[in-house]
Amino acid sequence: MSTLALRAAGAIASAVEPKPGSSFVERLLASREERAKRRVVGLLAALDDPRLRGLGFIDSNVAALRKGELRLPR
Repeated sequence: MSTLALRAAGAIASAVEPKPGSSFVERLLASREERAKRRVVGLLAALDDPRLRGLGFIDSNVAALRKGELRLPR
């Protein structure tokens, strides 16, 4: 089995809420999008508060990010 197949299988298994009847490609893309969002949130969390405010975050967004409650839009 190729590593690509293993990665794809892992990506599908980690999809948050697969919709009934969704295709393999839709589930794969949803999984990759969720991983990308988690990565972006992790990178944002590493920034200090003044830098986040400079990027346009308001205080409530920064507080949610620090608590781990920030949700990126779909």
